[in-house]
Amino acid sequence: MFEGSSSVEASLTDVLIIEDDPTQAEELACYLRRARLKVEATVSGSLAIHTVARLRPKVALIDYNLPDLDGVTVAERIKRLSPGTAMILMSGRIDGLSDLTLASIGIFTFMNKPVALGSLRSAVLKLIRTTTQTGLPPLLPKKRLLPFPFVPFSVSRSGA
Repeated sequence: MFEGSSSVEASLTDVLIIEDDPTQAEELACYLRRARLKVEATVSGSLAIHTVARLRPKVALIDYNLPDLDGVTVAERIKRLSPGTAMILMSGRIDGLSDLTLASIGIFTFMNKPVALGSLRSAVLKLIRTTTQTGLPPLLPKKRLLPFPFVPFSVSRSGA
């Protein structure tokens, strides 16, 4: 590997799971390993940031509710450290974040917990294919991340 190559080419792992529940992390890791992916897992946001710097994963699966940092903060730091890492945010509940906010920090998919394993595997494999072909994660999400679209509107007074 020569200096200046993309971070995707220099990836030492395919997927980094950032999940504070060890049982869930292991379930996700085992399932993705069956798809012949190299998978690592961490239990905190700060540990994940150090792991990203070392492994440069192609995809990071990030739990939103971590004990030390929230998933969005972790995603922002991952984006700075490893811009070639595509990110999926997972949570049972997420409030106050728009599609645009998530996409601007590099989160291209949001998955509700409990995560459907087949859907997760499909999303991860698609992101790996995209990042391997282009050297970068997708520019914009192809599907809406959240169920409610943002609709711009204006208010005017007619007849006055």
